Amino acid sequence: MSLDIDSNIDLKEKQTDFLLSNHELLAVLHEKADQAESWHNSLLAEDQANAIDFYEARPFGDEEDGRSQVVSPDVAEVVDYMTISLLRTIVSGDRVIEFEPIAAEQAQDADDATEAVSYAFMHGQDGYKILHDWIQSGLIEKIGIIKTAVLSERRATIRHITVDDDALAALLMEAEDNPDIQITLNNDDGSGQYEVTVTRYQLQKRYVDMPIPSEEYRVSARTRHEDDADYQAHVSYKTLSDLISMGFDRDIVESLPSDKSFPNSDGRSDARWRDESFLSGSSDQANREVLLYEEYVRIDRDGDGIAELLQIFRVKDVLLSIEEVDEAPFVVWTPFPRAHRMIGNSLAEKVMDIQRVKSVLMRQALDGVYQTNAPRMAVNVDGLTEDTFDDLLTIRPGAIVRYRGGIPPTPLNAGFDIQKSLGMIEYMQSAQESRTGITRLNQGLDADSLNKTATGQALLQAQGQQMEEYVARNFAQSLGRLFQKKLWLMIASGDPMAIKVEGLYKTVDPALWPPDMRVRVTVGLGSGRKDQRLAYRQQLLSIQQQALAVGLTGSKQIYNNIAAMIRDCGLGNPTDYLIDPDIRLAGNQAENPVNNNSAAAQNSSGSVGNNPDYTELKARQDINLQGQKMAADQERSMAEFALKKQETEAKLAMQQEEHKQRLALVREKAEEEAILARQRSDFEASLAKETADRNYQIALKLAEAGKNIPADKKGDRVPQNKAGGALDK
Repeated sequence: MSLDIDSNIDLKEKQTDFLLSNHELLAVLHEKADQAESWHNSLLAEDQANAIDFYEARPFGDEEDGRSQVVSPDVAEVVDYMTISLLRTIVSGDRVIEFEPIAAEQAQDADDATEAVSYAFMHGQDGYKILHDWIQSGLIEKIGIIKTAVLSERRATIRHITVDDDALAALLMEAEDNPDIQITLNNDDGSGQYEVTVTRYQLQKRYVDMPIPSEEYRVSARTRHEDDADYQAHVSYKTLSDLISMGFDRDIVESLPSDKSFPNSDGRSDARWRDESFLSGSSDQANREVLLYEEYVRIDRDGDGIAELLQIFRVKDVLLSIEEVDEAPFVVWTPFPRAHRMIGNSLAEKVMDIQRVKSVLMRQALDGVYQTNAPRMAVNVDGLTEDTFDDLLTIRPGAIVRYRGGIPPTPLNAGFDIQKSLGMIEYMQSAQESRTGITRLNQGLDADSLNKTATGQALLQAQGQQMEEYVARNFAQSLGRLFQKKLWLMIASGDPMAIKVEGLYKTVDPALWPPDMRVRVTVGLGSGRKDQRLAYRQQLLSIQQQALAVGLTGSKQIYNNIAAMIRDCGLGNPTDYLIDPDIRLAGNQAENPVNNNSAAAQNSSGSVGNNPDYTELKARQDINLQGQKMAADQERSMAEFALKKQETEAKLAMQQEEHKQRLALVREKAEEEAILARQRSDFEASLAKETADRNYQIALKLAEAGKNIPADKKGDRVPQNKAGGALDK
């Protein structure tokens, strides 16, 4: 298989090998391109542009000034929900796509291919964004197109070093033998030391997947499957710099005529880029754009009666390259396939008419509310004044309306019943849920879901998941075809690469993988949902424990089951928690080569090791020993767990007791301090009282002593009160 978009051939050299000339080939290409373009523009492009407008909730074009212009975004709601659901299903950590071997000896190659292709898709590029764009395009525009290819990039590694004469000579000799090494001498000061720049070029291959806008994709009419189409093309604008970097001859590229007329005039690009210019002009020669046709056409060019698939790059009538390939790089998916057609129906188509009806109903309901709050008025011409119209047009609470006569202005509108509009809107919502399977219950939007029975909720969720699972499976099948083509690319053009399998790194060579491996698709819905798979694996683990005792299973089978449980839980690599029996067996054989050789010699000599009965009995004994060991390990683990639990409980009880004692000590100390405070207060009060009484007694005694003083001594005392008299004396 060859899908390398960098390939190029000398057309003049190969032209004589074909019976069909370049001129005749161009005539065929123009005819098929015109037919494919006409079919797309007449039957597909208008529907896609209309669906994009509905997703963007743009006006319908019949809006009236002064009336409600609301647009119900039903298409966007169902498309966004389904996009999120599909992404969650695909990017959930599970192996949605796996390669299965045809023979038992290819099992390891199948595992390596699964890991390598998944890594190249999700981590070698922005896999999440690619999945998002691919899914959303199909849900809106009937089909989502993706192209897979391998890009060859020449990357340079630059080093600045200082070397002596001998090292410089060695570098120059190496550069003479290897054209990918360039040596630049930066400084020569005569001291024998040289500053050198070493540039090493290395060709690296990168596997890319590119979602293609539907206006850039061409396919012939009556195509039932993209791999069976007799004509497919990717039509896009490329700069001259892009073409030169793709490997085309510079002189031919720079002589290409300019082309500013995109052949698709259906308005689909206008719907996608409504406010942006689709074409970009540039005066720079390297950034000048031309319209590149990457075409895949089935045609018998060599005259052997069998149509070959040719990959052709051309700009107008200039053929840039022609190469025979095994597969076209396109993968197309449609959410709701149609029988005997490649293009089915989109999810948007199931809701577009509902969005139109609901928008009209919502507009009418809002207009009714507006008219109820601000009704039209009937005014008798005999009751008009110069201010009547201005007053009626002034809408505010409590506004005054001036009129003349006994007939006031009267509202014209009849009674408005909004319940009729709401009931019709609810009916259209129910129709939308039955068509898409996206209900308010599985969205978590039903406020009355708590009042419903568990069985009823489970049935409603199951009915909604049927539609979701159907769309998810259709996309997963397309994803499987994409992974199959990426596998063929790696086998045809891949180099040895390092991958991580079960937590361990290893180097694999895709060229050694068998190209006929089958693709198995697993969708994480229905019986394949994580929670159900975990429940089933848990039940199976109990059965395996019983089967281990009678020899019906082994350690490898139990390991596979537990490892799958770890992956379903999203806990990382199983080897972070378990030991793979195969790795342990390989390690034991490496540590004991003598015993292994003696055992192999004994088996090869025809001893009891070759006896089927003995082999079966020994296998059962080994299984029983393994079961007993596992049971003993489990009991030991349970005993250690119980002991740790007892220690933890005892430690907790001790901490609680210490806390209680500490609280009791604090409480007793507080009570003692309170008692001491009361005693101190009583003592101070008693002391103050005694002091006051003693002072009082002293005062009384002094007073009594003053009465007993002789008369001749009284004059010596200073009178306490001055005798009264006239104020002027």
